[in-house]
Order: sequence, then C-alpha cells, then structure tokens
Amino acid sequence: MRPFPLKQLRLAWHDAGTYNKNIEEWPLRGGANGSLRFEIEIKHAANATLSSQSGFSGLVNALKLLQPIKDKYSGVTYADLFQLASATAVEEAGGPKIPIKYGRVDISEPEQCPEEGRLPGKLTVKEEISNSKKKQVW
Repeated sequence: MRPFPLKQLRLAWHDAGTYNKNIEEWPLRGGANGSLRFEIEIKHAANATLSSQSGFSGLVNALKLLQPIKDKYSGVTYADLFQLASATAVEEAGGPKIPIKYGRVDISEPEQCPEEGRLPGKLTVKEEISNSKKKQVW
C-alpha cells in the first residue's frame, strides 16, 4: 500500500476514534467531526504516529492533498471528506468498496476539538482498535 492511502486510513480513524458514547453533548462526544484539521489536535500524542520523522509533515501533507477537493466541493464537510478518502484508500489498495453515508457535521473552531488522551498514543492501528473495543467507547 502506498503512503498516501495509509495516511488517509489513519486520518479517518483518528478523526472518528475520539467518539465517546457516554458523552451526550455534541461536539464534546468527539467522533468523525473534521476536528483533525486543527493544529491543536494534530499535535496530540496519539497523532504523532501520523507524522513523519521531521515533525507533523506526514499528517499535514495528507490534509494538504485533500484541501483542493474541499476547495472545489465546499459543501462537503471535512468529516465526510476524511471518511471518503479512507474508503477510497481501501478500494485503491485492492480492498472492498465501502458504502458511505454522508451528512457528518464539522466542528467550527479548535476549541471544540476533543481533549488529549481520547486515543492511545503511538500504537499500531490494530492495537488502537483492540483498545477501543475494550473500552467500549462506540
């Protein structure tokens, strides 16, 4: 799999993986809400695995690749775009076509980003999913 699809998979997972079903109020509950586009969340420890050795350029580059699409289709939310990019990455890598439902709402400011610690830091995707299932946050 090429680096771009891996970054898009991780981008979508980290945007959605902050969801906590025990918090009723949106956007406090987290989830796929486009919050990962804000620098404050990009710098969370768990998102360090999204970056290259030279800082946060890996994640930033993944976001930059999506920005022209967002600019062209301004009605599409970042939250939907991150999930679409991930599903497309799976398909491009030879995986199944993943049906997507659209209509996610973006947060509008960095202060709405989930707090640090919603995702475990510097784990593999498999470890992250396993830990999330144990916590039953979905």
